[in-house]
Amino acid sequence: MVQNSNSDNRRIWSRIEQLSRAAVRITAERDLDRLLQQVADSARNVIGSQYAALAILAPKGMGVASFVASGLTPELHEEIGSPPSGKGVLGVLITDPRPLRVADLAKHPAAAGFPANHPPMKSFLGVPILGREHPIGNLYLTEKIDGPEFTAEDETVAVMLAGHAAVAVENARIHEQEAHLLKELKGMQRSRERFFAMINHELRNALTATYGWADLWLRKAGDEPPREAVEVYESAEQTLTLLEDLLQLSRLDADKLHPVVQETDAQDVVRHAVRSVEPAATRKNVVIEITGVEGEIACRTDPHRVRQILINLLTNAVRHSPENESISVNIRLDDESMRFDIVDRGDGISAEDQAAIFEAFEQGREQKERGTGLGLALSRQLARLLGGDLGVESRLGYGARFILRLPRHTSGS
Repeated sequence: MVQNSNSDNRRIWSRIEQLSRAAVRITAERDLDRLLQQVADSARNVIGSQYAALAILAPKGMGVASFVASGLTPELHEEIGSPPSGKGVLGVLITDPRPLRVADLAKHPAAAGFPANHPPMKSFLGVPILGREHPIGNLYLTEKIDGPEFTAEDETVAVMLAGHAAVAVENARIHEQEAHLLKELKGMQRSRERFFAMINHELRNALTATYGWADLWLRKAGDEPPREAVEVYESAEQTLTLLEDLLQLSRLDADKLHPVVQETDAQDVVRHAVRSVEPAATRKNVVIEITGVEGEIACRTDPHRVRQILINLLTNAVRHSPENESISVNIRLDDESMRFDIVDRGDGISAEDQAAIFEAFEQGREQKERGTGLGLALSRQLARLLGGDLGVESRLGYGARFILRLPRHTSGS
């Protein structure tokens, strides 16, 4: 009795060791086709059967989507022909996903016989492969090698192996989906790069020519240019600005835009930005006031990007300010940071719309007239590129306060 017990223990530990090695091989495989074959081969070796097969179910239980076998020679596999479709005893596990052991397949009520050239099979063990939400397949074994039929211990080992297979199959599917999505993403990136290259070359050149001819038209027209000339000029200017914003957003998304940091005077950057928008402000009789800190503000940042942000914010403020009103640019600073508040007295922005206006190509429902949907998105991303941020405080009917925060010393080259 003791000798039999020791023999049983050695056999059980041997099977556990085999199962563990099979589980490692199965879970390491990421190619779905190779994985299915690996499961079938491992099951046949660990459980000790002459043949094994694995069926992956079609969606919604509509039969078998794929089928792999182990133990058949390539020649015999070819002679058998098409794989089974999930009928007979094999189909029992599809409709009732529970382990099934049969001593003699021919005597089972669901037996449907074998196709021509199929090897004889008598003993049978089948277990479902259960995914996280539903059965994803079945593992079949036939012709027990060291006995007349499969045992309860065989069934337990097969169930454990099917559990490892379920995790591995779902992981392999996720891996395939990720690879497919990555391929699509790379294709989209290539298409985007070609699109932006086209914008940067053909479209920009065409618009630059239109802008140049409109500018020449205005200069020749004198103090009272035709309305058509002004509209062509302003439309071309706005479209060129939109294209530049679009290209810069693309470069930011691709991590290809980097700050050029240098010692500069923030006060001087603000004055240059104000001068850039003064012509548009003058046409509406809007006054831009600079308040807060006076005199030089020494800092280390990218003056071109800061000026670009401020021009976007001031242009936005002028556009939405009533005539004969004022806009203020308030400057605050401490040892570590700078804050620029651009305040207009326009219609204001609702709380719901305040999040939308910083998203590219998005505009608040009540803010459709607030431009292209790119300027504020670009400005916030540029602020974050410089180590700061851009936000807004506003209520409908009370204007808007855009707050640009930047470090006084930005790291970069």
